[in-house]
Amino acid sequence: MFTHQNRFWLTAVALFIGTFLLARAYPLIPYFDHVPTVDGRFFAPSLGGGLFYLLLLCWLFGMYGLAVRLLKRLADPPRLWQLSAATIFIGIPLIFTYPLNANDIYRYFIRGRISAVYEKNSFTTGPADFPADPYLPYAGEWAEETTPYGPVWEMAAWGITSVTPHNLLAALLAFKLFGLLLHTAIGWLTARSSLHPARTFLLWAWNPALLLIFVMNGHNDALMLFWLMLGCWLIHRDKVTIGFIVMMLAPLTKIIGLLPLPFFFISIMLGLENGSSRLKFLLITLISGAGLSFLTFLPFGSPLDLLWRLLREAGDGAGFSPMTLFVMAARAAGWPLSLASLSNAGLIALALFALFLLWKGVNGRSPLRNSTDIFLGYLAQALNYRIWYAAWPFPWLIADLDESKASQARLTFGLWFLFTSQLSVFIYTYFRIYFLNGDQLWTHVVGVLFTFGLPFGVSRYASSK
Repeated sequence: MFTHQNRFWLTAVALFIGTFLLARAYPLIPYFDHVPTVDGRFFAPSLGGGLFYLLLLCWLFGMYGLAVRLLKRLADPPRLWQLSAATIFIGIPLIFTYPLNANDIYRYFIRGRISAVYEKNSFTTGPADFPADPYLPYAGEWAEETTPYGPVWEMAAWGITSVTPHNLLAALLAFKLFGLLLHTAIGWLTARSSLHPARTFLLWAWNPALLLIFVMNGHNDALMLFWLMLGCWLIHRDKVTIGFIVMMLAPLTKIIGLLPLPFFFISIMLGLENGSSRLKFLLITLISGAGLSFLTFLPFGSPLDLLWRLLREAGDGAGFSPMTLFVMAARAAGWPLSLASLSNAGLIALALFALFLLWKGVNGRSPLRNSTDIFLGYLAQALNYRIWYAAWPFPWLIADLDESKASQARLTFGLWFLFTSQLSVFIYTYFRIYFLNGDQLWTHVVGVLFTFGLPFGVSRYASSK
């Protein structure tokens, strides 16, 4: 007899079957050293191959949705350790799957070698400075670029690469395993601060989009989000000062991790008893922030190179975003737009939006809610969009989840946004080639409306019911 409990665990098996099929269809080991790095169309160039990938994603998300629904019916929810073990079980095949949608993991290894093998500074030295390096071809178009990441990530990459400095495959597997462990830890930390830990963990850890981002692609956003959620967990346990200090490691991993910090700072300040406590917290965090920045940048030098690179990257190029569609449509209509000017206007709009959210925070709005909104605000104005960006708002959505209709609608948006972001790969590759004859403008119209518009429409519908 199939009880709800048995059906629930069968969904874990079904998710494992899905990730196993991904590993079989897109294996890492036979192609890890292919030059240049490849994508899904290398393995399956036909429309049929693209539809197989699409159906496989739908299978994974379908089983994930079923698991979430079945969990609500369980009188005795699984323990977090059981769900964590199942997450590792589901994620292991993805360690052996080729990083289809982001080849950044190759550059983690190459930049790790700059420190581990050549003992040079990855903030001032690019892969192209070592023309005899056997792994230089994997740097691709970024061979001339220095690192866009913070010193905490560069130290993590140095540590992983130091173990296997001359073995690309072993390094790729190590980075992916690191991502799986971080992904599981984020789920645990988020769940431990929730009124419904099993559901919260499941919403995060079994989500196929997040598994693909952090395990299949081994993306380093997992480390940035880990520091933020570890800090939240400590704050939830009334260790507010140490918790906020831990959160400050996030922007030292990736600068985008800075966005939530002002809202937690204001929330903590408002929750302290008196002016003396507030002054003490202010001084401790200022000194700690300066100390962390100094110590983590000490092996690399000044942070100014990193900040300049990020500003330059924000204004150069565009792709896959609503703002990109606006630029393309304007240019098609004969109205030339400067990407730099548009980028600056977007940053000004984001700053004004941040000020509005800070005002809401001063008036008692949850820092979790504000953190969700500031990341969504960033995505709304960014010229560049990558599918892993969809992960940034999600931990705050589930950490702030309650039974209200508004909260459920926001969760609906987050879930659909992760889903459509992953499926957008099909639109920008197979759909563009086989249905739109390679037309970039119409591809962006379809891609942006699907990726950003569909989640908004579904969440609006959910909130009206």
